[in-house]
Amino acid sequence: MTLVAQVTSYPFGISSPDPVDLLRSAGFTVRLSPHARKHTPAETASLLGDVDVLLAGTEPLPAEVLASGLPRLKHVARVGVGLDGFDVGFCVANGIAVTYTPDAPARSVVEQVFGLLIGLSRRLVEAHEGLRHGKWQRFTGVLWQGKTFGILGCGRIGRQVAVIARAFGMKVIAHDIREDHAWAAQHDVEYVSLDHLLERSLAITVHLPYTRGTANILSAQRLRQMRRGAYLINTCRGEVLDEDELLRCLSNGHLAGAALDVYHHEPYRGPLAHLPNVFLCCHQGSCSHDGRYAMEMGAAENSVAFLRGETIAAERVVWLPGMAGPAVEIW
Repeated sequence: MTLVAQVTSYPFGISSPDPVDLLRSAGFTVRLSPHARKHTPAETASLLGDVDVLLAGTEPLPAEVLASGLPRLKHVARVGVGLDGFDVGFCVANGIAVTYTPDAPARSVVEQVFGLLIGLSRRLVEAHEGLRHGKWQRFTGVLWQGKTFGILGCGRIGRQVAVIARAFGMKVIAHDIREDHAWAAQHDVEYVSLDHLLERSLAITVHLPYTRGTANILSAQRLRQMRRGAYLINTCRGEVLDEDELLRCLSNGHLAGAALDVYHHEPYRGPLAHLPNVFLCCHQGSCSHDGRYAMEMGAAENSVAFLRGETIAAERVVWLPGMAGPAVEIW
């Protein structure tokens, strides 16, 4: 029987053919996404009837989609880190291994944060678009040296953001459910409550997984609690904030600006796109050439290692047959 690896993550194999070549060298027939975009549940389900491993992107993977792969589907290799919309519990109940690549996209997102921050607060996109239409506009903006920069979620991405922010000369404060005081002292980062983070930060960048505990964490009330004239950057998941209230806060001048790479519904077609003080990207924080390569190769390596019964690096394991339960928090 031919082994089939179905790829629904997109892009995949574009920056480099290496991930596809690795899968093929292990004996897989590789089928790439026929849609070249994020799949709907029905589109994914229609592809799974004869699949041994699914290399999935951020598309929803509820139980009814995963059930379309039974009894043959034995492994879902997530290309990236988020597990939201993915019924890992169904996989555990049906013996389907789950792996991911949590470290691979981190640095790409870190660097994107500072592009968004400076592009937004110095109004570079406005100047660019104006010049394209014959307008010469010399906007002024924020010098970030000495300003207070808040990090909501200080894990693998947030910590790297903190180090770079300190190199800019910013005062860095952070909020996280797990505080590493030795690390914070080494890097001159102050842990604060969420209330203090909102009230003190001139800019806040959000780096949280999407879980029951983080859904709508930046609620309408908390967005209004942010310092007047502050900036918000979100590159994690759209569901962590109230988009309707963000629109109001940006329109009435409470917030100076927002830079978003993620949304409740993607592709985004909402009213935030019409505001001049918003910098919008297309869920592309991981999309450096190196970042995509690491994610895609990591997922391919996990697929091949599982096929061969080889050890998969512990930080890439969500659940493998024989484990008592998932190694990370799931919905």
